[in-house]
Amino acid sequence: MEGIMYVRTSFTPIRMISGQKDPVALGVQVTNRSDAKKSYTVIVKAPVAFGFEKSGLMRENRIRIKNVDMGKGKEAVFSVYGKFNLQKGFYAFDVTVLEHKDERFDKPMATEQSKANLRVE
Repeated sequence: MEGIMYVRTSFTPIRMISGQKDPVALGVQVTNRSDAKKSYTVIVKAPVAFGFEKSGLMRENRIRIKNVDMGKGKEAVFSVYGKFNLQKGFYAFDVTVLEHKDERFDKPMATEQSKANLRVE
C-alpha cells in the first residue's frame, strides 16, 4: 500500500493568552500506515496574526521527518508566537504533510492537508 499516513495536530498549552510573549507549541504527529519505511515533510502556514519566531515575520515553516517505520509515528513541533495586539478568537493554521519514499525529499509521493485551530483568549 502506497501513500497511507495519519496526521494529528495539537497545541500545548491548548490555548494562547492574548498579550502573552511565550509561544505555544504546535505538534504535528504523522503516523506511517503503509508497509514500508517513509519520510515526511511537514509544512505549516500561520495566519497573519502569528509567526514562527518572536518578530512574527516568518509565517511559513517546514520540518522534515526521516525514516518513520511502518506502524510508527513521529512528531514535528513548531513554536508559534502571537503578534502585538492579537485579538481573541479562533485561528486556523494550514498544515500540509508530504510523504516521501526513503529519504528522497525531492519527490513527494502523497499529500495530506489538514487544519489546526488555535483558541486565543
